[in-house]
Amino acid sequence: MNKTLTLSILDIGPIRSNQSASDCFSSMLELARLGDALGYHRYWLAEHHNVAAVAASQTASFAPVVGASTQRIRIGGCVLLAHYPPFLVAEQMGLVEACFPGRVDLGIGRSTGTDWATGSLLRGGTEMKSEEAYLGDLASLIAMNRPDGLKVMEGGRELSFKAVVSASSAADVWILGTSSYSAAVAAELGLPYAFGYHIRAEGAKEAIGLYRERFRPSPYLAAPKVLVSVIVVVGSSDAEAERLARPQLFFMSAFRSGEPVQPQMLAEDADRRAFPDRYSELVRMFKRSWIIGSPDRVADGIARLAQALDVSEIMINPVAAAFADQDVRRAPNREFTISTLAEHFPQSA
Repeated sequence: MNKTLTLSILDIGPIRSNQSASDCFSSMLELARLGDALGYHRYWLAEHHNVAAVAASQTASFAPVVGASTQRIRIGGCVLLAHYPPFLVAEQMGLVEACFPGRVDLGIGRSTGTDWATGSLLRGGTEMKSEEAYLGDLASLIAMNRPDGLKVMEGGRELSFKAVVSASSAADVWILGTSSYSAAVAAELGLPYAFGYHIRAEGAKEAIGLYRERFRPSPYLAAPKVLVSVIVVVGSSDAEAERLARPQLFFMSAFRSGEPVQPQMLAEDADRRAFPDRYSELVRMFKRSWIIGSPDRVADGIARLAQALDVSEIMINPVAAAFADQDVRRAPNREFTISTLAEHFPQSA
């Protein structure tokens, strides 16, 4: 087993059926603090909008709260550039970097993280960006993220656009994706690449291989750098882990089916329900790529995944459900996941 594997955390903020938003955010902060204490390398936030079972929606808003509540763990996560002007993103994450210098990651994704109506509302009714517009915005964002900013000529004079005046450092920009397209973009720009195995496992090896093959050294990165995110549920036994995974399997099956979704069920409530036949194939698909089981089984699965994809950093997306009698302001079973994995893969703070 690879004892030197670097572990990080991806938090979607699963909202349980007995939690308020405040309860959920409190549990997310506790998870981040624990990850910080255990030596996890990063704590990233996902970006989803108007999804009843997911709290993480605005990385730039919650990342500084996490930063102020932790000591050393890197913070940041996903920003979906489809919804925002690049200068706004550069300003927001530049401010976070200025407050927590050397600790901020800005992960750029191209997807929407929501349904078409909510996406349109986020964009103020404008159309989705074309591929050309996305790449142009990405280039502008990368330039404006640098301390020296973006310089353009207009009317015979040079204009300068700086996200943060007198910035002494910049957030590390990552390209997020699940396809050869995102891998090629990251390689062309010479940026680190995060493959979302938790979203789409198929094609991971090919995309990562293409990224490494086409990588061009840049001022930001001399050699390819990859991490892979994966959904993980750890229980005290295989049977308990399967039980703790069921509520998220219900949610994800409904979500992928385009059905209305509800907050994550408690484990006891999921026990009383059977998966509808229409979910059967989805549940099988999810369970092929999620890593579910006892601490030893999950640690072995993570080590095998890292070896298969030849990566040295795995980002854990802990989604274990809770029991009815557990503290609503904590996520004890998600905390158990990251605690037990830190025992199998000791991290250096």
